[in-house]
Amino acid sequence: MVFEPGVSVGRAIPIAGASADFNQSGWTIEHAIDGNEKTAWGIYPQVGQPHQAVFTFKEPINIVSNATLVFTLKQLHGEGHLLGKLRLALSSAPSPMAVAALPAEVESILSSPPVRRTDDQRAVLAAFVVKEKVSRTLKALPTPSFVFAAASDFDPDGGHKPAGGPRTVHVLKRGDINKPLEAAAPGALSCLGLPARFESAEMKDEGPRRAALARWLTDSSNPLTWRSIVNRVWQHHFGRGLVDTPNDFGKMGGMPSHPELLDWLAVWFRDDAKGSLKALHRLMVTSATYRQAATGMGSASSHSAREGRETRPNQDSDNRLLSHMNRTRLDADQVRDAVLEISGCLDMRMGGSSDRQFDLQPGRHVTPKVDYVKFNVDSSAARRRSVYRFLFRTLPDPFMDALDCPAGDQLTPVRNASVTVQQALAMWNDAFIANYAERFAQRLETQSKRLDEQISLACELVFGREPTSEETSEFGAYVQKHGLANLCRVLFNSNEFMFLN
Repeated sequence: MVFEPGVSVGRAIPIAGASADFNQSGWTIEHAIDGNEKTAWGIYPQVGQPHQAVFTFKEPINIVSNATLVFTLKQLHGEGHLLGKLRLALSSAPSPMAVAALPAEVESILSSPPVRRTDDQRAVLAAFVVKEKVSRTLKALPTPSFVFAAASDFDPDGGHKPAGGPRTVHVLKRGDINKPLEAAAPGALSCLGLPARFESAEMKDEGPRRAALARWLTDSSNPLTWRSIVNRVWQHHFGRGLVDTPNDFGKMGGMPSHPELLDWLAVWFRDDAKGSLKALHRLMVTSATYRQAATGMGSASSHSAREGRETRPNQDSDNRLLSHMNRTRLDADQVRDAVLEISGCLDMRMGGSSDRQFDLQPGRHVTPKVDYVKFNVDSSAARRRSVYRFLFRTLPDPFMDALDCPAGDQLTPVRNASVTVQQALAMWNDAFIANYAERFAQRLETQSKRLDEQISLACELVFGREPTSEETSEFGAYVQKHGLANLCRVLFNSNEFMFLN
């Protein structure tokens, strides 16, 4: 029988040196902790608490049947380091081996049979197991290069150390920082008719303060939060919010185009939908207003609205009253993800670190050299969804920039939606589009060998419809002359793909 190195010693063992006498054929193995009998493994300052240690042999020990192991422990230190209740255990576990100390409460529960444990004891064990799993998962993560902390419970990193609690903020006399008055208590605005002070015995900790603010923001009597979120969802679907300044609902912001509708949506979202964003999205996209055509001829009601606009051409020229659907261009992220999805290359993995879709080299000074041209657009990093793109704030991606993707160093409550020649050139010449047009063509060729079926499948994937007979004829002639990959580039650059109708 072969025992791998691993001798575990439990409880308090204040020893300076340990020797193991292995009685086999008359020879002895000597082992000490560090070879110096003047040193010791002490228990201070946890005197009277359980201690564990693991001692591992340098080489495996071959043990024959009925062999005897003799361990000699020398007590060379006195005073507060006296030997307590000693227990030895031998293990054949593979190296490296460690001993995990259990809390006294958990150890006490484990000492009783499972059938005799109460529900509270089972809950304590379950919580301990979950906490241990989380700790192991966190320890397995790579060490962060930087410390980004919004609270005071992080590991110190050089001079960046936790404060130990929220910083005390004082009321200042006439705003002078050199003339502090009494300490300000945690709270919010009192003009909204809500409790303005977050009184709690736990307010000395950062967590309860944040929780109190979250409860104040989502209070059913707080009208601003509910109106703000429904306005942003409306903006997402219609291109413009009912209030066209989503970051400012005050007097300096825009007036709502439909104030009663905004209030009704806020109350419905709060009371009927119980804060469900999915229900709010469903309500908007199934509404008659959303289903109107961009031309004003999608329904009888929109047809009447179109006639009204013809008789009153100067009224509501920007369609603030929503007599028809505004024609909306896909934003930069949607274009990029749609191209990847249609070509069959979109990576749907969730979570994880962001992907740098550029070549990064050290610069002459502090700012590194960023090159988007050298990046391999066919690599796995290029296929993640746009939400996982690493944004280099001061040097945006030229392709995304051409499609009005906001820079990472700007606050952009509403994106621009321009239509420019640069966008058409980017959708035709950019390396990303050219590469995934070829990938799209390969997907079509894999699924069908007939040209007419390839064209039909391409239109279904890009336009969501079958091609007309005229389109089939024209697209077929184009493929014969320029190739299937170039037809895919044409479809990507079409109005029907780039715009929501």
